[in-house]
Amino acid sequence: MTHCKVYLAAEERGDIGWRTVLGTHGLSGEDLFGDAALIDLLDHFPREHLYALNMGHDPCRSDQNHLVCHDGVSGAELLQAVRSGRLWLNVTRVDRVDARYRRLIDRLYNELRLQTPLQRAAAVPDRSQGTLLISSPGALVYFHADAPSSVLWHLRGRKRVWIYPTLDERFMSAALLEDLFAGARHEYLPYRPDFDLSADVYDLEPGQWLCWPQNAPHRVQNLDGLNVSLSTEHFSRDSCRRAQLYRANRYLRRHWRLAQPSACETGVTARAKVWVQRVARRLGLDPVPRTVDQPVLRISPAAPDGVVVLERAGP
Repeated sequence: MTHCKVYLAAEERGDIGWRTVLGTHGLSGEDLFGDAALIDLLDHFPREHLYALNMGHDPCRSDQNHLVCHDGVSGAELLQAVRSGRLWLNVTRVDRVDARYRRLIDRLYNELRLQTPLQRAAAVPDRSQGTLLISSPGALVYFHADAPSSVLWHLRGRKRVWIYPTLDERFMSAALLEDLFAGARHEYLPYRPDFDLSADVYDLEPGQWLCWPQNAPHRVQNLDGLNVSLSTEHFSRDSCRRAQLYRANRYLRRHWRLAQPSACETGVTARAKVWVQRVARRLGLDPVPRTVDQPVLRISPAAPDGVVVLERAGP
């Protein structure tokens, strides 16, 4: 495995985690991301942690995003369907299954830490995890926000990424963010095309990486080629404190009828709110509803879009 140097301009090093930053990496020489390696990974990866998604063409229609069944489909067939269809494969927590990815992610973050100013110690990740993304030419990811902080390490193909202002009620309300941190809703958010007037837009080439502020809404459109990216999530004292605060605010909003709980993440009041929510959760007073998506399509490499309608068993 080759050395994977992470490059970031010196003037941007203090911006990691606060502003969107674009850098370069040396992962192009790695042997983990070619077709043969991807097929082998897909053949041996636990299928309960592999998610296939099919989407439409309209970024306003997140309701056209569908979970796809892939049991009994080989790695080669999966890759063929992705190459010819409109699919997105999420190989989740790949670092738990293959130690080579864990070592790679550790090296990437070690190099990021070396470029983080000492005064930003609370923002330095304590732990990280990764998901390998394999997606079709022209595929998209709808407007959404992630709960953890993340970095997108781009490896193959070309994609366009729109990044929108973070913690801005115009794009995502505080109540939606509270639900996101609590795990009570999917990450997709209501979207309007005029949001793009406020977005920063990046066309990613292989060998580039992109990091944006925690919870900044974003969307993705693949431009050409089979796209492969490594998406890493990381957790620091800062990011975990925010998650705890917004989970506490959700409890106060829903059960104490507090209309606009403060979003201040530090101080005695914030710590008290977090303590109250933790006690309520342990007593069963803060239940969180969970929804489970069901697949409606099945992978079919020979089909025009790489999928066919999933036939259900009779009653």
